[in-house]
Amino acid sequence: MTTLYGLVVSFILQFVAAYLAISLTKVTRYNFSWILISLALIMMAMRRFIEILPYIYPTYTRDFTALSTWLGIVTSAFVTVGIILIKRIFRSLTEAERIRKMSEARVLSAVIQTEERERKRFAKDLHDGLGPILSTVKMSLSALQRGENQERSGKIIRNTTELLNEAIDSLKEITDNISPHILTNFGLETMLNSFINKINYAGKIRVNLISNLKNERFIPEVEVILYRSICELINNTMQYADARTIDVNLFRTPELLLVNYKDDGKGFDTGVKESDEVEGTGFYNIQSRISSIRGNFTIQSKPGMGMEATIVLKTKDIKK
Repeated sequence: MTTLYGLVVSFILQFVAAYLAISLTKVTRYNFSWILISLALIMMAMRRFIEILPYIYPTYTRDFTALSTWLGIVTSAFVTVGIILIKRIFRSLTEAERIRKMSEARVLSAVIQTEERERKRFAKDLHDGLGPILSTVKMSLSALQRGENQERSGKIIRNTTELLNEAIDSLKEITDNISPHILTNFGLETMLNSFINKINYAGKIRVNLISNLKNERFIPEVEVILYRSICELINNTMQYADARTIDVNLFRTPELLLVNYKDDGKGFDTGVKESDEVEGTGFYNIQSRISSIRGNFTIQSKPGMGMEATIVLKTKDIKK
């Protein structure tokens, strides 16, 4: 009886092992070596079941020795071939790890490039915006120290006051670019309208925004990434595309948030690798940002045909 219990336990364990192996077949992408090992486990369970039969049916005298032997041979063959081929699984795991590390390295590189570009932009804004104003203020104060006549001093003071107000406005604009308070307080659509109005006021290019978001809010990280990404697309178009018009469509459906961006510029070959692109275009940086919030970013363009970019996000991933 002890032998029977041992066989039953062995059969149950081997059956469970076979079931688990089969359930993992899809995970291994139906790797042939894993299929062979799974079949071998099934056959091992069958052999145990055959050994149990005489205990269940003592009068059952049919000899299954030959069948059990052949099952053992086939099982051994499957296990041997499976182990020989299983190195493909390890190669697949090694390749997946290599791809993961490359992806992490590219994301890190994109983050570093983005941070460095933001530092350069911040330094340029300070140098070009505040630098000349503060230098002029210094000259005005020096003139006051030299004891100019009262009328002249009054003009200098008024001019200095205007310069200081301009410096305050410039500083406010720089800080808004770094951490937009409008985005924090009023949302994505309002901030985009503010940014686009400044561009349209300059008159160099026309940007059209169509949106149905109104005052709808999303996770702050999502709003910042979308705002930065759209601004980056607009800046790229202004810098490289020689375009006259940009159309930005921002729509929310029950399931998705869609951003469609088009310009009528000179376009480019989308087959060009990131390393071969014009320095600063940074489409991979945008893709990395969008991927970080589980979104999808695609670009379509041909030389002479303008550029179209699409960002798609699932609403369930971005709602507050």
